[in-house]
Amino acid sequence: MGGDGYAAWLPLLIFAGIMAWRFRSLERARPLRLPLLWIAPSIVTVAVGLALYAMPPSLLGWMALGAGFAIGGGIGMQRSRLMRLHVEGQGDGARVMMRQSPLALILLLGVFDARRLILPGGMTMGAAHPAANALIMTDAILGLLLGMVVVSRLVLWQRARAIVAGHLMSN
Repeated sequence: MGGDGYAAWLPLLIFAGIMAWRFRSLERARPLRLPLLWIAPSIVTVAVGLALYAMPPSLLGWMALGAGFAIGGGIGMQRSRLMRLHVEGQGDGARVMMRQSPLALILLLGVFDARRLILPGGMTMGAAHPAANALIMTDAILGLLLGMVVVSRLVLWQRARAIVAGHLMSN
């Protein structure tokens, strides 16, 4: 009764608070700064690289990392395709604006819920649990994170470039 039950719910409560804050500003368009889209993928790539350097994965770990990257890339691509982009203004004052899609946030909620279903009980795993090898799961989650961030930003950049080109051609 040492409060361990509450500790399992803390990440869920934090995530729910962040999602509530994101849903609050859902319909507000914000500028998409194309020159800055490379920053988040760079930070995540360095962080994942350092984690892999500190504890190099086994062959199975590399496979899990690759599978996580592929799944995360698919999720990131779909999330970026769900975001609404448009151009505001004319001439030099024109800029690409982005609005978060409710479906994109629901997709993130679904990924988080799927993780909770795969690892029920707040990550308490016995020897018979399919995720008993925590290092392989960590490698897969690192790949998932890397794939989501890198592919999401790449797809946003490609979409924004196409929108800007279309806007310039129409003017």
